[in-house]
Amino acid sequence: MRQWQRWSSTTIPSLIEPYLTYRRLSRNFRDVVDYELPQCNCHLVSGSKTVDLMVCPCVPAAVQLVRMGFFPCAPLGPTLAVSLPVLSLVRQLFMRTPPNISAWSESLEAYLGGMGYEVDTKGGIRWRFGNAYHWYCILEISLEEYIQQCLQGSAPSPSGPCPGLSSFQDPCSKKWPSEYLRKRCPLCFVNGLLIVSFASSSNIDAIVCIDACFTQKRRSGLQDDPVNPTATVFLSQEEIDSMENEVDSLRKKKPSDEEDGFEQGMRIPTSVLKNCNESFTAADEKRQKASTQFFSDTGVMALLCCHDRVIHLANMTSAGEKQHYALALIKSLFSHLPDNFHIGLLYDIGCQLEQSCRKWGFLKPFLPRISFAISVFHAFGHQWPCQLIYHPRKWEGFGLSDGEGCERFWSSIKGLIPSLRVSGFHQRLFVIDFQVHYLDGKSLTGLGQWLLWRWNHCQAKKASAIKGLRKCGVDTLTLQAEWAAQVAVQTKPTPRHSAKATENIILQIMATQKSLENYETRLEELEKDLLHGASDMTSLNIQLSECHQKVKSFKQALQKQKATLGVNGLADLATLQSNSYLQLRMHALAIKTRIRDRLRQRKFELERLERSYRQTVSEQRLQNHTETSVKQREPGIVKLCTNYNNMCAQMAALIHQGKAPQGSIAPVLIPRDALFKLDVDDDIWQDAGLEDDTGRFPPAWLADENVRSGIRSLLELRRCEEEERCLLHERRMLMEWFSEEWSRLQRARQGSNDDLAYELDCHASALASLCLRWQTALRDFPSLHDENWGATNEELNSKMLISPLLATSSDEEESLDDLAFEDEEGLEVLDDELLCVAEEFALADEYHQQFSDMASTDLVWDDEWEFDVLDMDPQSSPSKRHCR
Repeated sequence: MRQWQRWSSTTIPSLIEPYLTYRRLSRNFRDVVDYELPQCNCHLVSGSKTVDLMVCPCVPAAVQLVRMGFFPCAPLGPTLAVSLPVLSLVRQLFMRTPPNISAWSESLEAYLGGMGYEVDTKGGIRWRFGNAYHWYCILEISLEEYIQQCLQGSAPSPSGPCPGLSSFQDPCSKKWPSEYLRKRCPLCFVNGLLIVSFASSSNIDAIVCIDACFTQKRRSGLQDDPVNPTATVFLSQEEIDSMENEVDSLRKKKPSDEEDGFEQGMRIPTSVLKNCNESFTAADEKRQKASTQFFSDTGVMALLCCHDRVIHLANMTSAGEKQHYALALIKSLFSHLPDNFHIGLLYDIGCQLEQSCRKWGFLKPFLPRISFAISVFHAFGHQWPCQLIYHPRKWEGFGLSDGEGCERFWSSIKGLIPSLRVSGFHQRLFVIDFQVHYLDGKSLTGLGQWLLWRWNHCQAKKASAIKGLRKCGVDTLTLQAEWAAQVAVQTKPTPRHSAKATENIILQIMATQKSLENYETRLEELEKDLLHGASDMTSLNIQLSECHQKVKSFKQALQKQKATLGVNGLADLATLQSNSYLQLRMHALAIKTRIRDRLRQRKFELERLERSYRQTVSEQRLQNHTETSVKQREPGIVKLCTNYNNMCAQMAALIHQGKAPQGSIAPVLIPRDALFKLDVDDDIWQDAGLEDDTGRFPPAWLADENVRSGIRSLLELRRCEEEERCLLHERRMLMEWFSEEWSRLQRARQGSNDDLAYELDCHASALASLCLRWQTALRDFPSLHDENWGATNEELNSKMLISPLLATSSDEEESLDDLAFEDEEGLEVLDDELLCVAEEFALADEYHQQFSDMASTDLVWDDEWEFDVLDMDPQSSPSKRHCR
């Protein structure tokens, strides 16, 4: 601990100045630097030479080694020093591959052994090399923070305190977003008068998304490590605990409310929200997604902008997806924003989060400035009225954002899963921060190409929407009025007292009974499979647990529904079934509800399989496994669809024969070819002809196919127009960001010393390269009438001359590509085997409480795999872990 404090408070700050000097003299490690050492009796082996070092408080060994181009493994009396170019190479490597200090150290020892050098210690160089690498990374981060402070015009002395967490916790100005947010995304959070809402009918200034990942866990029982003296995107534990306490204090016992209606501030009835809550496990805070028995840290929740750039992360320690993590992330975001800044929030269960906020008073100061929506991929799991309000393609302000940026982020850091399972607490956060920093740079480089791709995508969808509007032949004003009428009708609460209330409840009972029968049949099939034995017991046990839960839920719902009928209603339940048309209508609605339920289940299963296996298998194996697991359920869904269409045909015949109630309309058939798409605009969501719509003429938005297709095209056109304005706004923000960065750089360059001036020139070269790359990508993007990047092309090209280029012939490039391809295949196989072990453990312990009566399974962890983590102190290797 004392050594860690010495590194943080003294050694690293003292190394910034000599490191800057060495980078300048060596021209970023390209040249050899001759350093004249004082006379002493200490020794350093450099190549085949023995070099004397003089170590004293005035000139510590660490400073002398850095001036010579080496980095020490300890602040005082190091026994190993590693070349700075080698550490730079390893750092770049571990940005792009899972960090593996053990493999690197063993390879280096073998390489040196082949040259005749032997390591003089029993443990090798693994711990000493790991220590040198870790603190070299911190030195690089500290240097970058120092350069950024210089650009801001408030840089402290290089020998001052090491930049830490407080460097990003600047107070938020009331005029524009904080400097922290400006660094997180240059397109979303800008300064001054440039903040404008990109959608004319919406006040959304920026779009963010939230999601949790329960594969990024850390095992319990591991020794804690000290805090790293670097900035982090993670919220502090104090912020999370404070929000949890606030949530607990505001929540009260939920009042019983049998009458359906709108809660204050909500736009959909409580009955719809209840059904959405039952569809998503994320909405169930009590659902265990990770074992707290085996894991101290159960996952990570992320807040990203619409450009897939991380804004904040929260470390999770609970078994379920508690709301206070999302609330803490949102509160932290608004602490960096001005009072007039509005956010569009995409979340898998955005409807549930808004309901909780309005019901209990969470985020009360910020709630008027938040527009909630659900992510596109998870919209199918919500009820249709919920989709009308919360689907980003159907409501104003979200353009073509999909809300799946968190999923892409989880995929990009999937390689860290095995090593971080056995990491120290702070080391785990440091490694994730390190990867976020790398992804930030990669994202920044590709912003120009990203804008162009989004623009082309938007134009293609806009052309299709315009074509659809022309084809429908209905004017825009009529379509807008019909859309408003559809939303008003389909989101109204169910009346508590009406002449047809009993019949509506009976229809619900029929649907519930049919669903219950199907789940009970499925449960019997799974229990038979369990008795006969199955190859994949883990998957079978998961399906059994989910099926038991569904049967229990439907039984409880059926009991509640029958209780609301009363004596007369129960009698009507029997008499109404004697009417052939009503009986067909009841069964058809029940089957259609079941089809929707099965299609949701199928799509959720696809998502679960992808999340569980995409980190562990190649794309071909994922495709094969998914097809095997999902297609076995397709015949049952197709059979339900056939039965439903047959009933619709019988109902149409009864209407034609005059045996149906007056004003009845035939329900729409479900097309077999588009059955499994489950798109937001499919007829599967509409219950025309299956509900109590008799006695009046059906509205155009329900019965007129031209109006229905026109509404879809109109909504798509509106989202494309919003996306256009957003992209044009972001293109200007990209230009303004670069112009401001270039101006800061020029101001910081004036009066700087030689070392800092060289570093700023390197930064200018990188910025110039970035700008030229953006300009090349945006040639086919609509230009601005007052375009000004803050630097001419001559200036940018002159800065580019500082960096030499490496040239290779075409034959050399072809051979190198072939070698790289072969090497990647080998690495993929090794990574697959390693990650399969981690995922098997995760799937087993996730449901250990539900299967406590099953025999325990021993999982043996290899000692060498545990050493791959970047912990700086040796850890005792666990031999076995038991899970049920």
